[in-house]
This record gives sequence, structure tokens and C-alpha cells, in this order.
Amino acid sequence: MIAALAALLVAAQPAPPAAVPAPPADAGPSGRTAPAGLVLELHSDFGLRRFIALEYTTGRRFGLALNDGISAAAGASLLRLAGGRLSTRVTAGFKLQLVRASNGSATFTAFPVELAESLELGPLRLGAGASVLLAPRLRGRGFLEGARIDFGPAPGAVLDAEWLVSRRSRTGIGLRASWHRYDGGGVRRGAPAVGLVVRSELGTGGR
Repeated sequence: MIAALAALLVAAQPAPPAAVPAPPADAGPSGRTAPAGLVLELHSDFGLRRFIALEYTTGRRFGLALNDGISAAAGASLLRLAGGRLSTRVTAGFKLQLVRASNGSATFTAFPVELAESLELGPLRLGAGASVLLAPRLRGRGFLEGARIDFGPAPGAVLDAEWLVSRRSRTGIGLRASWHRYDGGGVRRGAPAVGLVVRSELGTGGR
């Protein structure tokens, strides 16, 4: 009888609560990383230092400035921290500027490579970094046949500010400033430029 009563008392005692594993610590927004993505960009630069200046008999003038040109480039957006708001951008592309006249023309070509840091502040994307123009050269034809210069690699810097018009494709439209140092063919000078930029960062996951 006593043994049966003891068994009933033991059975009536509540079981100890099971241990619940603690939830994983949240790294917070500043610790999150976003996937790398493909960068596509197009920009137009307007050089502020004229290199070739010509004038027609009618008085009309035209010319070619160092750092002038339209560029198309592709690359990657890497090391995307803080949910993608801070990233490193690497691009390579082709730059072209052509000046034509009825009896001659001049063509400038180069291969720009850029490494820049990018920061997003709401709809505003800011960028700053280093740039180098590989194999920059000038070729003249017709009465500009003598304008043939092969420059060395032209180091420089770039700054840009964009307004994001599409969150899904991370597309921004904005302003750009650049500066490069040209050296070759007896020419040694710095060349600033300002312009427009359109850039998309695909595959980075819009927010």
C-alpha cells in the first residue's frame, strides 16, 4: 500500500522543462553582406583642357579636348557590406572620341580601368576611386595626319554622384568628374573632365 502511494506521488510531479536553444545572435544590418553583382555603365566626359583646336575660314571653331569621349564599361560590385550600401566597384571598358572635318579627322581611344568605393545614402549613390587609361592614343587623318601620339598609361581619379531611378536594377543617373595625367609625344599635362553617367548593378538584390 505504501509503495503504491509513493508511486502515485512520483507520477504526479511535473516533469522538468526542456531546455530551449537560444536563438542565434543577430548581426544587425551593419553586419549583413549582399551578393556581388554585374556592373554595366555608360558615361560621357567633356574635357576641360583643349588639345586640338581648329578654325574654319567661316570663323566656326571645333576641337578635341584631352579626356573627351564616350565610354562603355562592365565589371563587378564586390565586398558589399551593410546590406549592400557600401561596396567596391571594379570596371574595365573602352573610350572613344572622334572629331571630323571635311578634309580630315582625329580619333582618340583608350581602355579605362577603374577601382572605386561606393556608398548609398537612401536614393543617392556616391563613388570615389582611382582610374587609369590604358593605351591612350590619338590618330589624325587628312590635314591632321601629323597628330599621331601614343601616350603612356594615364593615371587619375574619379568622383561620381548618382540618383537611383530603379531599385530593382540598381540603376542610377548622375554626374561624374575625372582627372588624368597624360604623358607622351612631348605632351605632359593633367586633364580634368566633367560628364554624365548611367550605371546599373544587376544581380545585387533590390531593396
